[in-house]
Formats: sequence, C-alpha cells, structure tokens
Amino acid sequence: MARASLQIAAAHVLRDVIDQGRSLDQTLQAQERRVRPDQVGALREISFGGCRHYCHLDGIISSLLSKPIRRKDRMIHFLLVAGLYQVIHMRVPDHAAVNQSVAALGASRQAWARGLVNGVLRGYLRIRDDGRLTELEEELAPAQRMSLPTHLHQWIQQAWPDHARAIFRAFNERPPMTLRINPLKTTREGYRALLEDRGIGAEITRDSPVGMNLASPSGVGAIPMFEEGWVSVQDESAQLCVAAIDLRPGLRVLDACAAPGGKTCAFLESEPGIRLTAVDLPERADGIRQNLRRIGLKADIRAGGLEELADWREWDPWDCILLDVPCSGTGVIRRHPDIRHRRQPGDLERFATQQRHLLETAWQLLVPGGTLLYVTCSIMPRENDGVIDGFLRRHTGVRVNPLAGIPGLATRHGIQRLPGVHDGDGFYYCRLGKL
Repeated sequence: MARASLQIAAAHVLRDVIDQGRSLDQTLQAQERRVRPDQVGALREISFGGCRHYCHLDGIISSLLSKPIRRKDRMIHFLLVAGLYQVIHMRVPDHAAVNQSVAALGASRQAWARGLVNGVLRGYLRIRDDGRLTELEEELAPAQRMSLPTHLHQWIQQAWPDHARAIFRAFNERPPMTLRINPLKTTREGYRALLEDRGIGAEITRDSPVGMNLASPSGVGAIPMFEEGWVSVQDESAQLCVAAIDLRPGLRVLDACAAPGGKTCAFLESEPGIRLTAVDLPERADGIRQNLRRIGLKADIRAGGLEELADWREWDPWDCILLDVPCSGTGVIRRHPDIRHRRQPGDLERFATQQRHLLETAWQLLVPGGTLLYVTCSIMPRENDGVIDGFLRRHTGVRVNPLAGIPGLATRHGIQRLPGVHDGDGFYYCRLGKL
C-alpha cells in the first residue's frame, strides 16, 4: 500500500466521519496503515481533535473563504480542517503546518488548490497576529463556537439550560484515562503506591471508591499489572453501577446488554459469590469472554439478542437485572467525538423505541421482589425519564427505588450525571423494583 502524507490521511478520516457517518475508530484504523509508523500518534491527534473541533473549524474556514468549496472538492475542505487544527491546537510551528498542508497536494489533480490552502491558513494567522480573533469568533453561530451541530446544541440547551455551558466545555476537553481497581487482587492505596514507584502519576476518583485517574493517558500495555487483571479501564460514572445494587452471595444477576463486559467484571469483583449471566449479540460476546479471562473471573455468557434468545421459560427469573441499553451516547461525546456528527434529529426517538422494547423484555425476566437497574450513557431526557414515564404508565406493580449511592442530579425517576458538572461521563440510572 502506497504511503499517504499525514495531512491527506487525516483528511480522509475526517471526510469519512463527517460526510459519510463512519466510525472514527474504524476509519482511523484503516488510515493508520497508510502513514509512517512515527506519524500514527499525530494522525490520531488530528483525527480525534479534528472531529472534536470540526464545527468550530468549519465555521472559521467558511468565514475566510470568498465562496464555498465545491462538493466534489470536499477533500480540500478537510485538508484545511486538518491544517487549521494543527495551527490552533497542536505544537506545530505555523510555517510547518501551512507548508505541509500545501505540500500534501503535491502534483495531484487537486494541485490547483495549493494557493487556496495557503491563502486560507495564512489568512487565519494574519487575523490572529493582528488581534482580531474575537471579531472572527463573534461572527460564528453559537453552535459553531461550541463546535456542535445545530440540532445537538439545541437538544442540550433545551434539556439542561442551567448546565449547558459546562456540558459544552466538557465536550471539547480531553477525557481522563480512568482505571477501576480490582479489590480481589489489590487495594487502591496499594496500586497507587505501585504507580508512584514506577513514576506514573495518578489521582483517586472523587465518587467511585475503586477509581483512579492517570495523570497522562497511555496504552493498556504500559499500565502496570493490567494483563494480570489488577485494573481495568472504565469511566468513573460507569463504575458507580455497582453502588446501585445490593450484591449478595447467591444472587442471580443478569447483565442484559453486557459487552464489552466492564460492568460484568465490576459486579464480580465486588461480590464474586453472585451467579451472573451476561448476554449480548454474538459479534460482541467475545469481548466479554476476553475481559473475564484477563481478570480470572467466570460468568455464564449467552450470545444473542435479549429478545432473540432461546426459550427463556426454561430458566428461573433473575433477582437483579442490569439493563445498560443502547443509546445516543450523548454522555460520552468527549470520549467519542464522532458521535456529535453521527447523531441525526430522528435518532432520539429511534433509540427510545429500542429502549422501551428492551425494558419490556427484561422486565419479564425479573423475579417478583427483584431489582432492575436501567442505565444509559445519554443525557437526553427522552431516553431516560421519558422511557421510564411510559413504562410506569403501562405497568402496575412497579416501584421506583431511590439511588442514594450515586451522586448526581435527581430527576423525576432517577439520577443524572452530566459531563462538566460531575466527574466522569454523562450517565443516567433508574432503579425499579418489581412488586
């Protein structure tokens, strides 16, 4: 495979995500093979950062152009996005960012655009150096300044008017790398001492009793005792699911949408005496097995959709069900910046329909007197309290139980944690009891 320049590879990633709705991780993986090994880190930085700040960068570029770039020349547009990201957000000398962006066009059929690329990037530098950036920012729409599509900006502004600015700021920040300490193998204090001995900085999490944020993110291969199962990578808000359920030896627990197995393992680490069944689609079930194997835990893994599995009637109902449903992912946008570009106006109702169906299916599998914990990584009320509202209207014999163990904002039925307001990602939790 022929090598591509760093800027061209980044432009391909951004085009595939923004224009074609592809996954950032998947398209980035394909482009990493096209650049030199020593450029992979920079490619990841430009790709993640370009997705995170795209709407802002796009607004600036539009203001610097005398006319829009034609649709057939969209690669030029994304090359400008990559170059402008380097100028604004990376420690790349201005002249290097400009010259490399221009040179990336080489003698290709789009070489005609070298003057355009040079002019736009140098035009931004002149405005910056003249102290006119404030004027430029004021010309942008509010959603562009927050680097969000208009509909997503409106969703959050309407749902959380008192917290919107904090959420917007968090969306554009890099998330910490958070570890979950396995109490079966070490203590948080003991593991922190191990990190200090190896010169790795870390701080304990405020709300999770088993969490720790690394001072600098790293690959899992550089995390001490990771392969031995001492720690796992898991956001602080996700770790709090364990605090919402009173786990006891012998309790029959169903993790109903379990992949990749983070919460499955967290439950077993907290109380290895539970009888846990983990369910997810066949293409996702292997991730659960890998996590359990690494940590040295066992669970009954069932590959299939919750509603598609073989005759559930041959099994006894479960005492406790964790239902972490597929959702819009609006609570984890800072961790997955492509979500802001892949979510469309009709997606909330599409997800809510799926969530209602999964909740109805899971409820049938719960023993009377049992507990169902409904969880999303969404901050959109339609997927959270809205789904629970409808469920309570359709069912009697349901009790909404309080969640004292999870810090966050109390909603009508549950607890909402918001990025920028609370530590960790945005998560919603509601605990239902079956009478």
